[in-house]
Amino acid sequence: MTGICGGYTTFSSFSLQMLNLARDGETALAGANVALSVVLCLVGVWFGHIAASALNQFEGV
Repeated sequence: MTGICGGYTTFSSFSLQMLNLARDGETALAGANVALSVVLCLVGVWFGHIAASALNQFEGV
């Protein structure tokens, strides 16, 4: 339940931030925020996958 609620509140905060930036006419900043958020999220998942794969190699030791 915590994961669902945590993910929902994070997405809600992100959406509100984008709405406020767009409403204030900061479309370039809003676009950069979206792009960086997606790219950094994917990089984090990639690093997490690499770390998990490395740890799984030690499972049989």
